Amino acid sequence: MKNLKINILILNWNNKKILLECINSIKKSCYSNYKITVIDNGSSDGSVSFIKKYYDDLDFIEIKNNLGYSRGYNYAFEKIKSDNSDWFLLLNNDTQIMGDTLSKFTDAVKSYGDNFIYGCKIININNKKIWYAGGKFNSLTGGCSHRGLNSSDEITYYKDGLTDFVSGCCMFIKKDLLYTLNGFNEKYNFYYEDVDLCFRARMKSARCYYLSNTYILHHVSYSLGGRISVKK
Repeated sequence: MKNLKINILILNWNNKKILLECINSIKKSCYSNYKITVIDNGSSDGSVSFIKKYYDDLDFIEIKNNLGYSRGYNYAFEKIKSDNSDWFLLLNNDTQIMGDTLSKFTDAVKSYGDNFIYGCKIININNKKIWYAGGKFNSLTGGCSHRGLNSSDEITYYKDGLTDFVSGCCMFIKKDLLYTLNGFNEKYNFYYEDVDLCFRARMKSARCYYLSNTYILHHVSYSLGGRISVKK
């Protein structure tokens, strides 16, 4: 299998310093066949000019107004339809990946196939507890939950395997599949859009797969003022 080309898509809104931390972590990756596209969702804090001071090798998509999560990403998907990348990594701006994260995703494609949406373990950067180790959907209540939420990563282990959904915080998805699904459902604008995408993928015979052998750090709900906030 060829060395997969990855376009890392980061949606940003008014979080330039957190965004820089995210990009810095990507730049330390041991996998080299990638590029970074910053999707600026109408920021008023000078995010784009701030990042350009540090890096001149990134792509930028600048949106005039804040379109929210689903519409912001869909706007970008339309702009990069002709992109020659094989896979997209949708990554929150308030995350930091590990040096091996990209290589672990590409290794998974080689091992398990390209008909999956892949996600990895996500650690809450504030308390170092697990935030995501797979997703569960309750068909009776319509509710969703993260497996392992607030468990200690040092003593709790969740195996690789199929999962109901992958968090949009860090979603590794084949470009062709994403366009087959027409991106995100814009009825969902900040939550559940990732769950909806994964279930529509399932209707196309694509499944979700959780990887335990790498992780990312996440400032949970940073743009909304933290995990417990009125906005959230």
